[in-house]
Amino acid sequence: MHATLLSVLNSLQQVIFEVTNCDTGEVQRIAGNSQWAFDLFPLLHQQDTIFIDDHTPFLQDFLIDAQQVWQGNRNNTLKSGFWTEVTDNQKELHLEATAIRHNDKNILLITSLAEEFKSKQNTLQSARELLLSNDRLIEQNEYLHSRLLTILKKPEQQGDILIALTKAIENAGFSVIITDSSLQTLIENSSTYSLFEQRRQALEHDEKPIDIIFNLMKSQLPEFDRIMNTKSGWDGELCWISPPSTLKWLKIALYPVKTELNEVNNWIIFTNDVTNIKHLVQKNEQLALQDMLTELPNRFSFWQKLERQTNEHKPFYLLYLDINNFRSHNEYYGHDDGDKLLIELSERITATLNNNDYLARIGGDEFAIILSDIDNQHDCKKRLDKIFACTYKPFISTKGEPYSISVSVGAANYPKDANSVEELMKFVDLSAYSGKDKNNKNSIQFYSQSLQDASLHIIELEKELRDAIKHHQFELYLQPIVNLEQNSIYKAEALIRWNHPEKGLISPIQFIPEAEKSELINAIGHWVIKSACELVKQLNKHGYNIKISINLSPSQVIEENLFSFIHNCIKEYNIEPDLLEFEVTEGVLVNDYAIAEKLLSKIRAIGMSVSVDDFGTGYSSLAYLKRLPLDFVKIDQSFVKDIVVDDNDKAIVRAVIAMAHNLNLGVTAEGVETEEQLKFLKNNACNSVQGFLYSRPINFESFLKLIKEFY
Repeated sequence: MHATLLSVLNSLQQVIFEVTNCDTGEVQRIAGNSQWAFDLFPLLHQQDTIFIDDHTPFLQDFLIDAQQVWQGNRNNTLKSGFWTEVTDNQKELHLEATAIRHNDKNILLITSLAEEFKSKQNTLQSARELLLSNDRLIEQNEYLHSRLLTILKKPEQQGDILIALTKAIENAGFSVIITDSSLQTLIENSSTYSLFEQRRQALEHDEKPIDIIFNLMKSQLPEFDRIMNTKSGWDGELCWISPPSTLKWLKIALYPVKTELNEVNNWIIFTNDVTNIKHLVQKNEQLALQDMLTELPNRFSFWQKLERQTNEHKPFYLLYLDINNFRSHNEYYGHDDGDKLLIELSERITATLNNNDYLARIGGDEFAIILSDIDNQHDCKKRLDKIFACTYKPFISTKGEPYSISVSVGAANYPKDANSVEELMKFVDLSAYSGKDKNNKNSIQFYSQSLQDASLHIIELEKELRDAIKHHQFELYLQPIVNLEQNSIYKAEALIRWNHPEKGLISPIQFIPEAEKSELINAIGHWVIKSACELVKQLNKHGYNIKISINLSPSQVIEENLFSFIHNCIKEYNIEPDLLEFEVTEGVLVNDYAIAEKLLSKIRAIGMSVSVDDFGTGYSSLAYLKRLPLDFVKIDQSFVKDIVVDDNDKAIVRAVIAMAHNLNLGVTAEGVETEEQLKFLKNNACNSVQGFLYSRPINFESFLKLIKEFY
């Protein structure tokens, strides 16, 4: 029996000791003679009684914890957990110890887990290789996405569009589906049939792949309604139990293809089978619950934690945090630097949290945070200030370049805002999306019913704006800009107005911000440019060569084909380019310097002029004024308003005029309303003015009458 027991212990890589003195660490080997034990305890070659000392510090510490078992009055066990020892002969041992109290005997069982460790390492390596393979698939997704957008957005250049799409997708190693706006499949590749185990001829009778995907999204995504209502892209993983009972994990990327009016023409859906990765993950608890990059809890672990948290029925705040312009960061610095940023940011955020708080990485640049035991916005904001503060210190790229980031946070409270996990997730997603800051500043948006109402209002307003474009409800008003030296109207700023059929005349302040959010601003911007060209032509017919100044939004400045559109409009209306001017804000010049510089250089190269609008209210940098191709600076009306009585405003306006003239730039003062303001500006060599003293923005017919009064 002793020989059989010894054989079993050796095959299990176990050695059993009886603890003869808990205080001194004295133990006596009673069974097991595996080689690793002699490597760990060399004295076992001469004797069975040895002392656990600082030669094996981890095991020595475990003996202290184990005393609560050995000194107890009942049978019990305690495991040490996995640890690694390096022996005197430099062998690496992977071990686990178990303290056992049984029938008044104190036992120490030590097990070598070499095979388990090797298996786990192989699992980890296989998972990493699969994840790297998955990353390569994502790169293929991005390339194919760009190619398909080119075909779908410029069909006139592609010949037969279905043939072009088929050629583009057929050899992809993953499922590709292209649908129309109502999610009816137009084309799908062979990999789609393989993935969903269907034949082309059977699709009429079976549930179609696109139906399977969207049914999964509806049932598994709290943000599904928001994605569809806002026509947003999405990527993530969904679990599909395919008939009769096969479980598959699908990694899905959903892309809308939009028209200029922000209407969806097509949907592109990429689907990869990542079941193998999931199976490997399930073999390793760390992989199953942990994000591989940041080592934070992952989305799956976060869902489990959120379920437990709500079951405790204690108030807490759920936060969604993401990095503003993370995609641009990746494009500029590279994906390795993007990974480095995610790791460092996760470490910084962790350092700001309390022990009972919870941080998880739930998406590409998205983090979820549970702030425990907080039931009011005031306390939540105080905690958020610490999180925001950790972003202020510059990050350093792999090339040693410092850079700054900002984050946007959505917040919802349990149980005030929602008392179920699904609603809480849905509401915090809406808050994060609504609060996304486009000015690269840290921002927080708390959920409220008014936020949900505003979201519905935006959807309705977008529909009305689209109708306004289609049915020509917009009109350009003109505000004259007067040359002070010649006392003549030599320029006019074009300002859009919306003639709503029910609400009457609507100011741009009420709809331009929403047009920016809904991506309709480019379509509206195109209308403004064409209309301005038409007004220039009409003025020419009346014998006036008056320049029209047009505001460019930040979205237009980064629009890929804007210059081509402008150039085509000039040719279509047969006008001189020098009768057009474009106004950009300081923020655009700073945030998108390289793109702005390229666009403005092209504009000036064909004779148009460029003006900096609202100067002094943004990031005011003389370096940008010196380097960018500019012609005019417009002093913001906030500085003009009190120049007669405020010495500070006087000094600022004088300094701006002097600086602009030194840089060979003209100066226009906005918001001039009184003769006293006008006199000050004339005395200080301001070139031109604009404001109610001369005229409010007026329609074209009224503008013609005003010109005749001047001449």
